[in-house]
Amino acid sequence: MIGSGAHIMKMLKRALVLALAVTTSAGAWSAGEIELRNTVEKVEVFVNADGEEERRLVPATSVVPGDELRYTILFENVSADVTVDAGSVVITNPIPDSTTYVEGSAFGAGTVIEFSADGGESWGDPDSLVIVEDAGERLAEPDDYTHVRWTLGPALDPGQTGSVFFRVKLL
Repeated sequence: MIGSGAHIMKMLKRALVLALAVTTSAGAWSAGEIELRNTVEKVEVFVNADGEEERRLVPATSVVPGDELRYTILFENVSADVTVDAGSVVITNPIPDSTTYVEGSAFGAGTVIEFSADGGESWGDPDSLVIVEDAGERLAEPDDYTHVRWTLGPALDPGQTGSVFFRVKLL
């Protein structure tokens, strides 16, 4: 057992808050123009009135191994008069310990999404991310991912907001 649901959620939220990073290309903007907020929600599966299975996001007040969680990172250009250059905002987030990335779940409109399988040393898309092992090289699988990174494509005008997200399964 890895701990109570409350302990697990505290650990997962701490991992997100401590490791969430925003970087920029040199000189693109000064600190304080981009503000981040994050949430962790549980993905709940239920059967609707038509007997069809649906998913909804609920507060992650209690989680157990096998639960699916969604991490959402909200970003905002809080500057009153500075547009942040296109391609200059990069949001990087680790895949929290005791979880595994859910394949195909990372999303961010207008972003380029890349993954790392080596602690953030190298990056690539799922079709090009390679792991070097004693037996040779192989394509990384979602279970191997250690980080996800989004590079915002469009410029971010003053007051403009957006969000990116990904899902994990609790081990």
